[in-house]
Amino acid sequence: MPASQRLHGLDFLRALMMLLGVVLHACQLYMVNPVLDYYWDPARSLSMDVLLFWINTYRMPVFFLLSGFFTAMLLERHGPKAMFENRYRRIVVPFIIFLPPLAIIMTTLRIVARNVMATGETGFDLSYIENPAKLWNNTHNLWFLYYLMLYLGTVWLALKVRPKCSHGNNALTRRPIQSLATMVPLCLTLALLGSLNWPGRARAELNFIPALDVYLVYGICFGFGWLLYRRIDDLDTLAEKWKPYMIFASVMCAVALVTLLAKGTPDDARYLPMHALLSLVTGFSVGYYMLAFVGLFSRHCASYNPWTRYLSDSAYWIFIFHSIPMVMLAIPLHGWEVAAEWKFLVICTATSAICLASYQLFVRNSWIGQVLNGQRSTTVPWRKN
Repeated sequence: MPASQRLHGLDFLRALMMLLGVVLHACQLYMVNPVLDYYWDPARSLSMDVLLFWINTYRMPVFFLLSGFFTAMLLERHGPKAMFENRYRRIVVPFIIFLPPLAIIMTTLRIVARNVMATGETGFDLSYIENPAKLWNNTHNLWFLYYLMLYLGTVWLALKVRPKCSHGNNALTRRPIQSLATMVPLCLTLALLGSLNWPGRARAELNFIPALDVYLVYGICFGFGWLLYRRIDDLDTLAEKWKPYMIFASVMCAVALVTLLAKGTPDDARYLPMHALLSLVTGFSVGYYMLAFVGLFSRHCASYNPWTRYLSDSAYWIFIFHSIPMVMLAIPLHGWEVAAEWKFLVICTATSAICLASYQLFVRNSWIGQVLNGQRSTTVPWRKN
C-alpha cells in the first residue's frame, strides 16, 4: 500500500469511534449499574450495561491507535515542525476554545440533573452534588484531547532525546503487526494494567490530574498505532484476516462480560481468580478488536464515499457538542414511564439529529469547522456540486 495514499477507511473508522460517543453516553443514562455521578434515569435495563461494556471494550483503544497512526504519518510525510503545528491546531486549539463553554453548560446541567433526581423538579440546589470538586476538576467530553496532548508531549520529548527514533528498523518493526510475538506481549500488558480497575480494562479519566494507568493503557494503544504505520503494508493482511480477529475478540469480550457478572464482590473467594480471568480475556479482546476494526474498514471503506466523508467531517463537532442536547433532552423525560430502551432510542435519535443539523447550519462552513477540520468545505453528499 503506497504511503501517500489517502486512507479513507481509517479516516471513517476514527470518525465512527467518535460518533459512538453518542450511543455510549446515552447508554449511561439507563444502566442498571450507573456509572455517571450526576444523572441516571428511573428507567433502567441490563441491555444498556451490556451495550456499553461492548462499545467501551474497543472504542477508545481503536481511537488512540488511529491517533498514533496518523501522527506517525504526519511526521513521516511532513517532518516534526509541520506535524506539531498540525496537532496544535487540531488538538490544543479546540481544547482551549471549547472546554470553557462546555464546562459552564455541563456544570449547570449537572446541578439541575441532580436536583431532578432528588426532588423530581428542576432546581439549582448545590447540596445535592455529591462530589463538588467535579464541578471544576473536569475535562468533560474533551478528556481524550487532554491525553492526546500528553502523548504529543511524550513524542516531542522522545524526538529531542533521539531525533531519528521515528525512522529505521528495530525488533518491533521487523515482525508483522499481527504476529503472536507482537500481540501476546501487547495483550498481556493491557491485561495487567486493566486489572487495576473493576471492569478489567482502562476507564475514562476526566480529572485534570492524569491517571498513570489511563496514560499507560491508551499510550500503548497510541504507540501500537505508531508501530502500525511503520508496518503500513500489514494493512493488506489485516484487511484479509479481519473476520477471524473479530470473532476471536468478540468471544473474548463475551467471556469477559460473563466473568464480570459472576465475579461477585472483593469479599467473595472467587473474586480474585475471576478478576484475573476478566482482565486476561479483556486484554486479548482489546488487542484483537484493534486489529479487526482496522482490517474491516481498510477492506470495505477504502475508497472515497461522500457520505462517509461527510460523517467524518462532522464527527469532531458532534462529539464535542452532543452531551449538551443529550442531557437537556434526558432531564424532561425523567418521569416518562416507558422502557429504558425506548428512552435510549429517542435520546440517541434526537441528539444525533440536533448535532447533525447544528453542524450543517452553523459549523461546517464557519470558523468552527475550519478549527476542527482544518479547512472549509462546501460540498454535501446529497447535492451535486
